[in-house]
Amino acid sequence: MNQIQLTDLDRRLIAELAQNCRIGYRELGEKLGIPASTCHGRVRALEEAGVIRGYYADIDPEAAGLSVHALIQVRVHSHRRDRLTEIFEELRELPGVQQLYIIGGDRDFMMHVACPSVSGLRDFVSNHLSSRPELAQTQTQLVFEHALGHTPA
Repeated sequence: MNQIQLTDLDRRLIAELAQNCRIGYRELGEKLGIPASTCHGRVRALEEAGVIRGYYADIDPEAAGLSVHALIQVRVHSHRRDRLTEIFEELRELPGVQQLYIIGGDRDFMMHVACPSVSGLRDFVSNHLSSRPELAQTQTQLVFEHALGHTPA
């Protein structure tokens, strides 16, 4: 991965791609006032530098039948902290996990999960978290509203 110094053009390009990653280079160039070939070159440079890590479809979990969202804080038993990275990867693969963070403080992970119902959330916690001997404690908060932030660049 190459190191890159972001320019104002790069930041504007990233903002446009964050809004619509399927936009063509010609339309992107028109929006930014530059040739399509310049857009293509800058996007390629940003990809190679690891600034642009991928392109994703924004799926509405509720429309996909996952209408109950929760944030779950997880604490790992102190004698299992040597497995933190492994546990992180295992939790990441659980069905319904939208985002997973390693955090500081008295908890180790913060999970954003989406489930089809409150009983589905209860089953998720019971079957995938409470049943794991390496996990000491969970704390679950229901999410009432959720919004994405603006592009980081």
